[in-house]
Amino acid sequence: EWPHTGRLALYLLGLRATCPPPSPQRSLVTWLKYYLEEDWTGSRRHGHPLTSYYQYGLGVLALCVHHKRVREEVIRRLLAAQHHGRLGHGGNAVDTEAVVALAFTCLERRRLVGTELVAELRAAAHGASRSMAEAQGPDGIIGNIYSTPWALQVFLATGTCQTEPAFGQAMAALLENLEAFGTAATMAQVLPVLHGRSYLDIASMHCQEEPDTLTPMDIEPPTEVPGNKTVQLVVECPLPWCYELRLYDRRVPVPAAASLLDVLWAAAALEPYDFKFHTQDTSQGPFLTQVLGLEARQEKRNYWQLLTAPNTPLQMGIADYRPQDGETLILRLSEW
Repeated sequence: EWPHTGRLALYLLGLRATCPPPSPQRSLVTWLKYYLEEDWTGSRRHGHPLTSYYQYGLGVLALCVHHKRVREEVIRRLLAAQHHGRLGHGGNAVDTEAVVALAFTCLERRRLVGTELVAELRAAAHGASRSMAEAQGPDGIIGNIYSTPWALQVFLATGTCQTEPAFGQAMAALLENLEAFGTAATMAQVLPVLHGRSYLDIASMHCQEEPDTLTPMDIEPPTEVPGNKTVQLVVECPLPWCYELRLYDRRVPVPAAASLLDVLWAAAALEPYDFKFHTQDTSQGPFLTQVLGLEARQEKRNYWQLLTAPNTPLQMGIADYRPQDGETLILRLSEW
């Protein structure tokens, strides 16, 4: 079983934000330190952590927010990965580089490293900030809509939000796409940014002064949209995984309010022997893991990319994206 580095790190970040009594956190922090060491054993064979640099960076960030020292060797692994460009491509790279930059800034700000490392961490974090500004698209989005809050957190944490034009453009794009943040995990990424904060602010909270403002919300069910629509569903598998690029190309009729996940279920019902898929539940909703018997695997560093024709990546997950009538959706096995 692989280490639960990222999941435990996110839990500890959330736990710290709720100002709990200290006793239950201690054993969890110890487990996170253990997972970071176990996670890195994968680098001896694969050249990267067993999980990912994203989860590994989250682990370092969570330890720092809990005011725990991190071994210099652990930090230098992340510095080397950033220096050699190993943090991924596209939106995944923005997410990962942002998490790593936040971890560096936290360690530097809280003086949890030796003095010789402080300057290196500050330079690496500001380098990540410049990289994110360069990754900004003409629509203001950095990487994809879900990685944009991470980039904004870096601008806020490093203090470059005052001087970096990309910050205002990305914030405007975020405000135009708030409907994309419909799960607890994505809300947790965007809410601090909307209040001008980053995850680093959790480390300096004064819990005695925090009022109990948690109140239940009444969420209205979504309204039904009458009628039907037809979506063209395409499955692509390029070399080296397949010899034939297009494996599936069918028109799928669905209700007008159907999501991409509903389209997949409808395709499976139409052709139960020809179209099969599997998903995995995550904190950000269902994640597509297998289509037509082809499984995306972390150790192979591939995933099922979601696009709308001809080549535009979707900014939402399969349960959140609702295609238009006549739209062509592409599931493409891709490398990250």
